Amino acid sequence: MSKTADPRDWPEVMPELRGPWLGQTPPGPEPVEFCPELLATPRRVTGITFSPEGDEAFLCLHTPDSTSGDLVWTRMNDGVWTQPTVAPFNSAQIDNDIVWSPDGGRVVWRSWRALPGNREPEKNLSLWAVDRTPDGWGEPFPVECGGERQSPAYTGITSDGSLYFATKLSEDEFGIARAQRSGRQYTAPEIVLRGPVRIGDACVAPDESFLIATCFGLSQYDGKASLMVSFRGSDDEWTPLRDLGPKINTNLVEYCPTLSAAGERLFFARIDVADKSAPAHTYWLDTGFIESLRKED
Repeated sequence: MSKTADPRDWPEVMPELRGPWLGQTPPGPEPVEFCPELLATPRRVTGITFSPEGDEAFLCLHTPDSTSGDLVWTRMNDGVWTQPTVAPFNSAQIDNDIVWSPDGGRVVWRSWRALPGNREPEKNLSLWAVDRTPDGWGEPFPVECGGERQSPAYTGITSDGSLYFATKLSEDEFGIARAQRSGRQYTAPEIVLRGPVRIGDACVAPDESFLIATCFGLSQYDGKASLMVSFRGSDDEWTPLRDLGPKINTNLVEYCPTLSAAGERLFFARIDVADKSAPAHTYWLDTGFIESLRKED
C-alpha cells in the first residue's frame, strides 16, 4: 500500500497563531469550530491531539478519498505556532488516528507500515506507539496487549496509561475493551462495555469517568457516524452508550473524538461525506456539558 499524499500540500502561508491551543479562545458548552483557517483545508484533517500544556499538536492529514494519510506536527515557538511538518515517526505508508497520553510521554496511532522483521507494508493495520525521551521521540514499536497485536481506530489513554479501544465481539456485536499498561506494553484486553451498534473511534476521560465513541446505526442520524457517551460507576460498571444529542450530532458525520490531557475539552470532526471535495471541520467544547448528562441517567 503506497502513499500518495504529500504533507507539503499544506497551505504555503501559515496563519499567525499565537498562544496555547493554536491561539483559540477556550470554548464553552456549545461546540465551536476550531481553527478553520488551518484545519478546514482540502487535505482533510480528521483528528487533533495536544500535549498536556497545549503547546504542541499532532494532526491526521488525509487525501479526500482517504487512500492516504500522514501524521503532522506543529509546535508553539516563542508564542507563535510553526508551520506543520511531517512527524518524525511518520512512515511511507498510511498513518492516522493519533492520540497523546495525558502525561505527554507517549503517543499511539495506527499504521500500515511493515512490522519488525518484515520488509513489505502490511495489508492490515496495527497500533503503534512511541515514547518521548529527553532527546526527543524514540523508536516506534507495535502495540501488543497480552502478547497480541491490536488494530482498532482511535484509542483512548487514561492517566495511568491504560488503553481503551473498540473491538468486534462477533459478526453483529461490538464493544469497548480496556488494556492496562504493563511496562512498555499492555495486559490482555478486557471487555468493559458492549454496544448495540457498530463502534469505531473511542476516547476516554483521563480519570476514566466517561468515554465517548463513534457509533454507526442510529436511525435519527440516518445511520451515519455519530458520538455516544458512557459513564463509569463506582463499581467499574459502565452505563449503556447514549446519544450525545443534537448539540453534537447532525445528519452529517461526526467522528474522531479526542480529549485534552485534563479531559476538560472535547474535540471532534464533522464532515459531509456526500461531498468528496468537502473539508472536515474540527469542533471543540467544554466537557462540562457531558458531565451534566450523567445527572440525567
